[in-house]
Amino acid sequence: MKKNDFFFIFIEFLLKFLKKEVFIVSKIDFLSFMNRQKISQTELAEALGVHQSAVSQYVSGKSGVVFDKVEKLVDLGITPEELFGEAMGKKMREAIIKDYLSKSGDAINQNPFEIVKEGLIEILRKI
Repeated sequence: MKKNDFFFIFIEFLLKFLKKEVFIVSKIDFLSFMNRQKISQTELAEALGVHQSAVSQYVSGKSGVVFDKVEKLVDLGITPEELFGEAMGKKMREAIIKDYLSKSGDAINQNPFEIVKEGLIEILRKI
């Protein structure tokens, strides 16, 4: 298996997983994200362009999150671990950074969080 093969296999799996219209909410850790960002449900609702009751439904797992809202969550700084769960998020983070390094060869001047954020947004835009 070549160095980048895992990344492409992972992305292919992820794209199949994401082909659904609504993201699987049980994987999104809204509470961790909101606590880390120090934002309320009302503030998150405003940032996502939804009613506060929609965010309440997301947090409780009673409602799904549409893709454009997932992309906004990434823009707001949600981590792969918060988005996909701990194990999948860690693999996603590693794959994005490896892919970035294979393309640029240098991540010294780049913030790792920004590399991951850009990688996640790139993946979501390909859907």
